[in-house]
Amino acid sequence: MIAENDRVLLVDPRGKKYLMTVTNKIFHTNLGKLDISEIIGMSYGDKIQSHMGKNFSIIKPNIIDYIYMMKKMPQTINPDDACQVIANTGISSGDTVVEAGAGSGAMTLLLSYTVFPGKVYSYDINERFLKVAKENIDNYGKGNVEFKLKDIYEGIDEKDIDLVSLDLPEPHRVVGHAFEALRAGGFVFSFSPCIEQVIDFRREISKYDYSEVKTIETIIREYEVKERGTRPKTRMLGHTGFMTFARKI
Repeated sequence: MIAENDRVLLVDPRGKKYLMTVTNKIFHTNLGKLDISEIIGMSYGDKIQSHMGKNFSIIKPNIIDYIYMMKKMPQTINPDDACQVIANTGISSGDTVVEAGAGSGAMTLLLSYTVFPGKVYSYDINERFLKVAKENIDNYGKGNVEFKLKDIYEGIDEKDIDLVSLDLPEPHRVVGHAFEALRAGGFVFSFSPCIEQVIDFRREISKYDYSEVKTIETIIREYEVKERGTRPKTRMLGHTGFMTFARKI
């Protein structure tokens, strides 16, 4: 049963989504007005009708909904890329993660959910970015993130870390600090839009006892499925960035 202040995802007949908190308010759309207070006492999967007779489905939002709908800054990692971090490092509940380059907090949020009740330490030197990331995590997170206004190029405070996640202009400058902070078997990960960053990062990685070093990219091609004429969609998101992983041994 949905209570006041719960979060819901409303989906209109066109598939457009609206993420909101259940309160005593009127929500306006071009398909009519909705009295959001009517949702109190309803269940996920029910429908609420606008004053124009349009039905909106009520769905329980998940972390991907939060990531797509959170307040964005220019540097935001794509969820398809972010999920590769989990798939390639095996981080899980109870782990400890250090990340640098909080951006909007999209990666931070995914890490927070993945390692809960473990801890995420998020470094950034941009106070404005940290403010936005903290706001997003306060709204949607698990309460297990500590933000640090600090330059990670100068060092990492934490020890015995399971993952160091980097989204920085010069990730190679953190390789040594990451090696000192990671537990044996822990991973360092870097997301870089340019191959030159990858080359510098891999060169620095080779100076330390890292194994399982690899660089990948994620390219998603969605299909338009019909009874006849099934084919790839004409538009797709191509290159977003290079992801490099290395494991401390």
